[in-house]
Amino acid sequence: MLNTLLEDQAGDVLKKFRYGRKKSLKEVAGLTGLPADLLRSLESGERVPEPSQLVALGEILGFDGAEMASLHLHPEATPEVPAPPDFLPVRESFGGYAVWCTVLRHPEDPHRALLVDTGGGGSILRETLRRRDLRIEGILLTHGHGDHGGGFVGLLPGDDVPVLLSRKDRPLLPEAALYTGPLLSPEEGCRELVRKGWRIEVTEAPGHTPGSVAYYTEGVLFVGDTLFCGSAGRSDTPDDFPTQLDSIHRLVSGYPPDTVIISGHGPFTTIAREKSHNPFVRSREFQSGHSQKTE
Repeated sequence: MLNTLLEDQAGDVLKKFRYGRKKSLKEVAGLTGLPADLLRSLESGERVPEPSQLVALGEILGFDGAEMASLHLHPEATPEVPAPPDFLPVRESFGGYAVWCTVLRHPEDPHRALLVDTGGGGSILRETLRRRDLRIEGILLTHGHGDHGGGFVGLLPGDDVPVLLSRKDRPLLPEAALYTGPLLSPEEGCRELVRKGWRIEVTEAPGHTPGSVAYYTEGVLFVGDTLFCGSAGRSDTPDDFPTQLDSIHRLVSGYPPDTVIISGHGPFTTIAREKSHNPFVRSREFQSGHSQKTE
């Protein structure tokens, strides 16, 4: 049974790995002995892969197919990880697709807030901020795609609120060029927010986009589209695939196993869960090197 609770289905993962490994359907068919038509139907979701097929494809594309099958073919294995009390995830809709943006409330003043990603700045988020009387003191963008940074100007209470976005991703977000307030690099912005009493740090995580970052605070890691439960966002180009894998491996190696991961899409998860089941974490690069150094 296909696990439709995840952001990416098994076919999406296979397509992303084949894209990143720069292999054609014909090449993969020749290396695995699986017909190209079958591979095409697996990637499109028309057919559910068998565990043995995921194992065979994992051997060629460089991931742990057996562990992938244990999550992607079993809906009951999807984690149910709640957000901590001061975190208010908002499920926005962008072009019909669900996207997470999260309000962080200050532990000493629940009306002070930060916003991680905007979900496109839609009505659900705006109504949440209004109803709870939240005063946004900073917007932290994981990357420059419209479903994560779009509409940020309309969410700001004034033009003195810092917006954090990597310089490398600013060309991706047209609003960045129009904002007359403080548009800061994530590193600069986090330092300023720490001075204002927030506890937050940033890690560069390029690959999905050149300027993708992850934010960490109070046991929660916001990863944007760098990592999903059981998958990851598509790398910017196939040449960026190794960079993205390295970013993923550094993130899961750099924080405690019980760290909650809030991605841009899909179920919340933990570092420990992704180390066990995520094919992008359990890639040949990680299994041959990083995991031996960190476990």
